[in-house]
Amino acid sequence: MQISQTWLEDTVWGGALLGGGGGGSVAEGLALGRTAFGLGRPELVHPENHPGDGLLASCSVAEAPVGRRFHIKPGDHMRAVELLREHLSGELTGLIPEGMGGRGIVDGWLQSAVLGLPVVDLPGDGRGHPLALQGTLGLSNLADFISWQACAGGDPERGEYVEMYVSATLQVADKLIRRAAAQAGGAVSVARNPVPLQQVIGGGVPGGIHTATALGREYRRTLADSTEKAAAWYSERMTANYWGEIEITGNRVNYSSGMSVVAIDAPPFRLQAVGTFLTLEREGELLARYPDLMIMLDAVNGMPLILPEISPGRKVLLISTPSDSLQLGAGARDPGLLESLEGLIGRPMVS
Repeated sequence: MQISQTWLEDTVWGGALLGGGGGGSVAEGLALGRTAFGLGRPELVHPENHPGDGLLASCSVAEAPVGRRFHIKPGDHMRAVELLREHLSGELTGLIPEGMGGRGIVDGWLQSAVLGLPVVDLPGDGRGHPLALQGTLGLSNLADFISWQACAGGDPERGEYVEMYVSATLQVADKLIRRAAAQAGGAVSVARNPVPLQQVIGGGVPGGIHTATALGREYRRTLADSTEKAAAWYSERMTANYWGEIEITGNRVNYSSGMSVVAIDAPPFRLQAVGTFLTLEREGELLARYPDLMIMLDAVNGMPLILPEISPGRKVLLISTPSDSLQLGAGARDPGLLESLEGLIGRPMVS
């Protein structure tokens, strides 16, 4: 199916509601999507309707742990895919977004509009995730898997433009891409892990984009009545816990193992985040932890907020959704990846 602009807005809002404070803002997603429509018409296909031959590559934006001086132009998104294709022995026949978020859910749409490659509705995760490895469709569980990745981005006038191709284990490639993002001022566009559909269909979320679109459409309709009504509707739809309106009193960032660890105070609640919210506590009691989904909505306009937008003095509506109410990719359930988060935040992440 070809994607309409109305469909774009619903999809971006739905992706943001599932981003858990990560994956880019609604504004970033709409800007990227509208740029795609200015260049062509992206196409979306369900995995069942994809011929299954050729290779699928995942598209995303890799962010550095420090700095948000993003400088990614449409040509950078294209260059990452082109650089990856230069090293392929097979044909690239589709693109996959790695997860949710206002921008994350439309990763690959611009490349689809220009190249005529379909976006396959098999996102690597049905929610935002803290580690890039958690959006790799279960490939991180293959001990002998070698990852092919390409990236591009950065301001050439500041001497920060980077483009790079790497072939290495997923763990090594991930570290190199994050270093490239830091050199580029904060972020690079990435195309990676070209594999056949049948190798990864069990590790992603078939139909995850359509699910997010439906969620965003109904949320926006309810939001037209009131923010409180929309929050209540979302909580009922997602079988979530609605904790009401709170005020942010603190937002502190520390750095550990090359990652940004954010602590947010909103008495009586405290949250920790690495790219997305990981834990929610109330006076020392653990109420939710990743892969449970925690989101904050602006108390005035109902906009799903990302971590950089959550500042002291801001009033938000807080909601947490149990993981069994979510569609999760293989990476969100991987005990080894969950354990790697424990050292970052000092909290148990594996039951």
